[in-house]
Amino acid sequence: MIPADRFGPEKVKPGLARIRLAFERSGHPEQGFRTIHIAGTNGKGSTAWLSEAIVRSLAGCAVGLYTSPHLVSPEERIRINGAKIPERSLAKAFLKAETLGDPDDPPTYFEKMTWAACDWFRRGGARLAVMEAGLGGRWDATTACHPAVLVITTVGYDHMEWLGNTLGRIAAEKAGILKPGVPLVTGRLRPSARLVVMRRAGELGCSSWELGRDFDWRPCGNGAAIEVFLPGLLLKRLHVAMDGIFQKDNAAVALAASWMWASGEGVSAASFASAAADAVASVRVPGRLAKLSLRRKARCWVDGGHNPEAARALSETIAVSKPWGRASRVVALWSMLSDKDASGYLRELSPSIDAVVTYPLLHERAADAAVLLKACVKAALPCRAAADFSEGFLEAVKWAGRGGVVLVCGSLVAAGEAYKHLAGAAF
Repeated sequence: MIPADRFGPEKVKPGLARIRLAFERSGHPEQGFRTIHIAGTNGKGSTAWLSEAIVRSLAGCAVGLYTSPHLVSPEERIRINGAKIPERSLAKAFLKAETLGDPDDPPTYFEKMTWAACDWFRRGGARLAVMEAGLGGRWDATTACHPAVLVITTVGYDHMEWLGNTLGRIAAEKAGILKPGVPLVTGRLRPSARLVVMRRAGELGCSSWELGRDFDWRPCGNGAAIEVFLPGLLLKRLHVAMDGIFQKDNAAVALAASWMWASGEGVSAASFASAAADAVASVRVPGRLAKLSLRRKARCWVDGGHNPEAARALSETIAVSKPWGRASRVVALWSMLSDKDASGYLRELSPSIDAVVTYPLLHERAADAAVLLKACVKAALPCRAAADFSEGFLEAVKWAGRGGVVLVCGSLVAAGEAYKHLAGAAF
């Protein structure tokens, strides 16, 4: 068994040479399957889970899923037909991956994890895998695999130290996943980002379906269900299990990507419609505005969004969907990593919360307490500071009071701590 600290923290080293060398030295496990390859600033995790659920019931073979980061344990990242890779198998694969690199330029944590996923998919007989890019796209390790369908969910401001400080530059990095002739599905891209992505798609001969142009969704009935318009297919009365307008966008993108793949495989419209309805009605992604079931009376929700765009979407969802119904007070148990826009995040979320309890994340890149408190003051939100998650949760519950809600938010690291402390590894 590998000691826990061998699974992190993650280091970023641009380039595909290391993962390609590991693939070459191990008989090219990545060549045994095709991928639905998903990149984007926000929404790619939910889109990946939804896509996998749809295609799994249609593929007639084993289907892999590779996502990041994990919330509680690394095994969450690699699944075949929904089942996580066993802990011992991942540890063995991780150690094997370390031997496949150049000692002078060893593979990163994410590259070793990507190799482990591809090796596991090969061993499990997967012919298709849904793979989420970790960072950017152009030099992300997942880009060394072989896609059947490409997806870019959104383009926003995040990881700017690596991807650039304009939407155009960030979009160019995301568009680095594009391959000649491989079809593309996109979410709602801002004009400057869309220009870059579509220009690159044209250069490479990638046909494309765009949300809001080639496909879309709209509410139907009393608003609890939606209709999704795909090229050549209308899906009626779909119930999306996850709350929020942004999750309906994610569902539409996942449906489009899955239909693009399925129609090319000869899957009938009727079979696809049935699989689609079952998938979107059942999939709930941990840490994405998820309710934690607690024995105590407190109501607790978790959302791992970590940038202003995600906070805006969360705030809109709270206002429109009212996921927890009425609440006497909503207290955010909030923390972030130091490379994130703490003030921007709280600025967007502040209309939907009443107060904040801050605490330091258990992470080497945790934001300083002073930075978090300064952001609270700037957002004009009442704030209290705690020493750690456990202390912060008790304080937030007390402050929320009877009929109140605790919202753990600001980072997937924070979401992971919530599951560890409050709900266990239940996924």
